Amino acid sequence: MSTTMNRELSEDSAFAAGRNSWNRHYHNSVVQPLLTDLYQITMAYAYWKSGKIDDHAVFDLFFRTNPFQGEFTIFAGLEECLKFLDSFHYSETDIEYLKHALPQGIEEDFFEYLSQLTAKNVTLYAIEEGSVAFPRVPLIKVAGPLIIVQLLETTLLTLVNYASLMATNAARYRMVAGKHIHLLEFGLRRAQGPDGGLSASKYSYIGGFDGTSNVLAGKLFNIPVKGTHAHAYITSFTGIDELKTRVLSHKEDGTTRDLLELAIEHRTQLASVLDVSTDESSEGELAAMVSFAIAFPDGFMALVDTYDVKSDKLLGEPAVDLLDAPDTIICDPFCVGRMHGGSSEELLQPFIVTQLPEIPEEECNGCATEDGGQPTAEEVEEQAEDAAVESEPAPEEPVSRSLETGEPEDPEVTPEVAAEESPPPAEGDGEDQIPTTLIVVEDVNSQKNDENGNEENMEDQNVLIAVSNGDEADDEADEGQLDEIEQAEEAEEITRCANCEALNTMIHHLKSVGKSFRSGLLNFCAVALALNEQGFRAIGIRIDSGDLAYLSCLARETFERIAERFKLPWFSKLTIVASNDINEETILSLNEQGHKIDCFGIGTHLVTCQRQPALGCVYKMVEINGQPRIKLSQDVGKVTMPGNKNVFRLYGADGHALIDLLQRVDENPPEMGQKVLCRHPFQESKRAYVIPTQVEPLYRVYWTEGRVAQVLPSLEEVRERVQVSLKTLRQDHKRTLNPTPYKVAVSDNLYNFIHELWLQNAPIGELS
Repeated sequence: MSTTMNRELSEDSAFAAGRNSWNRHYHNSVVQPLLTDLYQITMAYAYWKSGKIDDHAVFDLFFRTNPFQGEFTIFAGLEECLKFLDSFHYSETDIEYLKHALPQGIEEDFFEYLSQLTAKNVTLYAIEEGSVAFPRVPLIKVAGPLIIVQLLETTLLTLVNYASLMATNAARYRMVAGKHIHLLEFGLRRAQGPDGGLSASKYSYIGGFDGTSNVLAGKLFNIPVKGTHAHAYITSFTGIDELKTRVLSHKEDGTTRDLLELAIEHRTQLASVLDVSTDESSEGELAAMVSFAIAFPDGFMALVDTYDVKSDKLLGEPAVDLLDAPDTIICDPFCVGRMHGGSSEELLQPFIVTQLPEIPEEECNGCATEDGGQPTAEEVEEQAEDAAVESEPAPEEPVSRSLETGEPEDPEVTPEVAAEESPPPAEGDGEDQIPTTLIVVEDVNSQKNDENGNEENMEDQNVLIAVSNGDEADDEADEGQLDEIEQAEEAEEITRCANCEALNTMIHHLKSVGKSFRSGLLNFCAVALALNEQGFRAIGIRIDSGDLAYLSCLARETFERIAERFKLPWFSKLTIVASNDINEETILSLNEQGHKIDCFGIGTHLVTCQRQPALGCVYKMVEINGQPRIKLSQDVGKVTMPGNKNVFRLYGADGHALIDLLQRVDENPPEMGQKVLCRHPFQESKRAYVIPTQVEPLYRVYWTEGRVAQVLPSLEEVRERVQVSLKTLRQDHKRTLNPTPYKVAVSDNLYNFIHELWLQNAPIGELS
């Protein structure tokens, strides 16, 4: 080792990972020799008592199965292992405690031996932190005096197991989210204690996350810290009269204006643009957003789903299951409930609508009632022809038409406005009025609804048509008659077919979602426009409940409409953050639905690794005093590969990794362009020749002679290493569904050695 290298290691304790952050010399004080299992120390005494102080052993640290039903693992935790070796020492208080904790009769000389014990005679080999790794390939190889390398076992395992599991979990989230979506770790409150929370923040960042909400992790590891605000901040305001500060100075010229007044003015404008009544928005929510904007005018991001304004309650009630799968609904094919929405599949999709009536009993064909029989073939054919006439295709460009004149209405009036502002019924006898049902049908040119009912094409989605049971000139139902119908339904139990009931349930749910979300969205946009008047730009919104795909599309459409109306291009690019118990499957589903989310805040499923809470690394002796050791088991997966080994990664002509090859340390390494026989370690028939275009030795010496032997990479460099290493794998190894297993093989020499040793150690049975 050069003098320059020695000087650099000495000056910075060889831990260059913290050279640009607050954690230059950070070491978790909990990670110490007593962070171990009791049996490690009792075994150490037994070794000492047996005179095995000078025995030399080699241990492999590896895992047997990739986590999360995947086919790769990210190795992490190496830096913490090296810090542990660097500080390994039993203090006086440690020795005093052990004298009381260990069984009686232990000789005093053993405690003196422990007090002098360090890791100076240990050599640690490892693959590079942040690299992809695979089952059976040792992540770390530890060689040294038997007693000390035995004492390292539990601590090394706890430092590698969770770190590698977290980094792998985070890398999987990054892959399914895509490189253009921001990922934030929000899991401290759900993590397994403070140490679990800190580790989760660090290793999720290594795995590909962009930031954390954990402030201490930000300080210690130089991770970007991000956050918004909680529902509690919104609910802490009940009205605009609670605002103590309302004035905000212009960012450039310093002129002051009342931000609340500006927001109210813009809210009035937006109400007509977005077809949302100001009565639907919460005054307390508006006050909270104004106050937050004044506090953070350059960083205004608001939570927009706090209130269900319609019921004046907080969100958070259990959501009602909307619909069963179509094939579980028993309903006549020509039930009015189905005919109104077109096909049964189309019917089961949500609508963007503010007014939709229930389906009255008389419009339900009673296909699910006891005395409602199935129609004859002739009736079915006749009903189909009538339905085709009534459900004519919508024009290419959907136009909202007056129900009274049939003429196109003001182009700025949306279908929802047409529904709300349709002309009153003509005067006359209510009994002569024929009820008219307003329904929404999908534009023939719009994209197909996704499986969760969120329309992927958010522009020009719907047109209104009137379906009448009589003369089309009688456009409107008399309100008194509708009231009588509603009263009759309340007084008497109405039996509808399952499909009609499902439609009404869906309509009520969507009305509630729309009301809830629109209050926060309207108030946010009003405050954002007010901030713009004072020279500031809002950041965006966070959605923490509801149908994230649908709401994100609705929000993005709203931002785009405002951007066009007010000539503010940046407004269409506002950030949409989604949280709410998100996991890997959620993101995959949202991707299929065409969401408009820019950033995911992920907590519980990330930091607790709910799909698989442990990686299962093990630490096995493979050699002692130069003699190989093998652990046998009836479960072949638990049989260890004996001896001191090296590992090489062989690459194919396309630049992707083909196979990891384990060899005995005394074998010549494989050479580029030379044929290599690669064998399955336990199945004789599985073997193949490989001609590698590149050979990469995976092991480096990281600890020797009592010091770190490499200048360690920064956290940013480890993070980059993860992505570079993942690119070396074929896509089929990384896919989430049924990934192709990556091959790990042994050389022909090692294969024969394993099976010879196996036969030598396996007991020979006796038949009688």
